[in-house]
Amino acid sequence: MVDPKTFAESTLQLLQQDPRRYHNFGVYWYFVKALMKRYYTKDNLHLLGEYMDADTMARMPEHATLQEAIEAAIEEYRHNASFNLGRSTVEDLTGGGVLDLHDEDAGV
Repeated sequence: MVDPKTFAESTLQLLQQDPRRYHNFGVYWYFVKALMKRYYTKDNLHLLGEYMDADTMARMPEHATLQEAIEAAIEEYRHNASFNLGRSTVEDLTGGGVLDLHDEDAGV
């Protein structure tokens, strides 16, 4: 079982090292961002601003529990870190194809 606070802490450290890694979360990015904002602010990581992309959020598959969603986000990160190699285009999990993941809070 993955503790949400521990997940947020690990993700914060990962993104502080290289903020572009947010792309690896794919359609789960805004879920991860919302979870991180429970514990951290923009003072910890500039990505934790107010921007949320409704279209990308709608493409995230539904999960019965928070635990299932966290585990799916971790798996998506692993997959994209291994095969997507940091590109901003990620697989659209609900409609097939790809989408360009962009967070205005990233500033790039």
